[in-house]
Amino acid sequence: MSEALSYPFMQRALVAGLLVGAIMSLLGVFVVLRRSAFFGDAVAHASLAGVAIGVLAALPPLPVAAAIAMAIGLSLHRLERVGQLSLDTILGFILPFFMAVGVLVLSRTPGFQPELLSYLFGSILAVSWPGLATTAAISLVVAVALAVVGRRLVFATFDADGAQVAGIRVDRLLTLYHVLLALMVVASIRIVGIILVNALLVIPAATAKLRARSLGQMFVLAPLYGIGSVLVGLFGSYRLDMPSGPAIVVVAGLLFLAAWAARAGRSPGRRAVQTTPSR
Repeated sequence: MSEALSYPFMQRALVAGLLVGAIMSLLGVFVVLRRSAFFGDAVAHASLAGVAIGVLAALPPLPVAAAIAMAIGLSLHRLERVGQLSLDTILGFILPFFMAVGVLVLSRTPGFQPELLSYLFGSILAVSWPGLATTAAISLVVAVALAVVGRRLVFATFDADGAQVAGIRVDRLLTLYHVLLALMVVASIRIVGIILVNALLVIPAATAKLRARSLGQMFVLAPLYGIGSVLVGLFGSYRLDMPSGPAIVVVAGLLFLAAWAARAGRSPGRRAVQTTPSR
């Protein structure tokens, strides 16, 4: 480990991975509780259109992708209400449509295929100092926002009507939640890539749900599993000369399978914490 950390690219990769692993896992708790795991996948794939437009227009791809992701986050809850369609239906449109747009635009950009792979599958070892600074800034903003609105978001997740009666602006709160998710999804694309980003969002939180005995424990365990997955996956990929993004996700998946197996081995009468929001 000390040998690996002697390289600046490993230092940057480690810091970026820990930031994304911790914050994405915290947001993932709300994703799991709200049963909106499809959101991260849809936004990540939709961001491919932003990457493509940025490349075609000779602009930095990730800021353009972030603009599209934020637009989706700002409009999603309103579209759900106005269009009278379920969230899954709207996301089911967003994912294939925007990804198809991205593929079509990229098809007009010869020679971009090698760099495209880094957006699809991540390239955490190639994170630059400016890229790390951007990831850190986004992670800090999201962490502060969660600290401010976290309790209200939990309330709205379990009892939206009760939260509304208590004076919480549920519509605005959910819009903020979607924007925070969108920002972190885009920040994570360079780490694990468009295809794998939803795994880092969902799997550590799902693992925590299997192991936690209370909601508070779930919020503690989720970032620990996320950080652990990054540490083991990053250094394991370095030692074995394997792609880092997929390695991180595989470690997260193995932790989930271990928790699932342990849960299955419990007596039928022992139940985990109730984490299903009321409708």
